[in-house]
Amino acid sequence: MSSGTPLTRIDIEIFRADNGGHANPYICDKDTIEYTCDGKTGSLTFDGYYYVEDHAPPYPEDATHYVSRYSDYLPKKHMMYVYHIENDVCKEEHGYLIEIYKRVTHKCTDRISENVCIDDDDDDDGELMNVCFFPTNLQTIYFNILETLPAGK
Repeated sequence: MSSGTPLTRIDIEIFRADNGGHANPYICDKDTIEYTCDGKTGSLTFDGYYYVEDHAPPYPEDATHYVSRYSDYLPKKHMMYVYHIENDVCKEEHGYLIEIYKRVTHKCTDRISENVCIDDDDDDDGELMNVCFFPTNLQTIYFNILETLPAGK
């Protein structure tokens, strides 16, 4: 059954430009992406994770309490590929070398797995637990486009 209206969506993949580390933004729910780009700057709002700090050290707030920190921090260069999909066919593809310079976290969207039995040496009592395997947030990243990349990564 077709309503005659094309089903369109945007898929986005982001990779580290320097082939080092593992701090890529990961989008959990591609249906909730909000993407804007004018060819020079842009933003991407998504539900997912991006394990970087918002700025380089020092972190004065750490003096008052212990905080676990990531080793990567903004700004970060990435390769980003944007696919405009219509009726499951890629109609348009853009590749960019971007520099992510800012992130705004809007709210925590952690998914908690309830009643999980974790069998490990540290907790062998067999008790069911509620576990968050991947902390996620609704967040917006802001970027500058440094260059256009050829399509087809």
